[in-house]
Amino acid sequence: MNKGFTLTELLVTLTIFLIITMAVYSGFNLSQKAYSDGQNSVEITQNGRVVMERIAREVRQAKRIIGDFPNERGSALNEIFFEDGHILESYHYIHYFKDNQEVKRQVVGYYFSEDPEETLQPRGAVPPGGQTLEEKTLELPAIVGEWVNKLEFWGSEGVINMSLTLEKKDKIFNLE
Repeated sequence: MNKGFTLTELLVTLTIFLIITMAVYSGFNLSQKAYSDGQNSVEITQNGRVVMERIAREVRQAKRIIGDFPNERGSALNEIFFEDGHILESYHYIHYFKDNQEVKRQVVGYYFSEDPEETLQPRGAVPPGGQTLEEKTLELPAIVGEWVNKLEFWGSEGVINMSLTLEKKDKIFNLE
């Protein structure tokens, strides 16, 4: 009596093993893709909320908003400029703007061109004869958020509306 397996038994066993291995691999691959998609969604959601909260908080605390906003969203601005409400004794102006796929925050001040101490003045101050009002960067543009496709500001009667659209890979997230 011969001991061992026939060629047919080996082929059937090998086929069953390959089917089970492919099923396990497909399940693992699917779970990894779902995890990655979930991570992308969480990342852009968190990023969008951080950007919205930071801008909203600083706008609420601002001394005054600079410029006029369109009433309609169709002609919305992609930046906002306001006087910092935290520094009471000086004139610091915060500027949020979209640059490529990022939202950036910059702080600037203004001084008269012939002032050797560069004493900060209100934006729009009228300089003495022969001088100009110069802009000085107090804080370089810093990234506040990334993956931003669109940043919009519009409003009327003291209400500012803000919209933010973020995209990472194939995930798109809108906040208003």
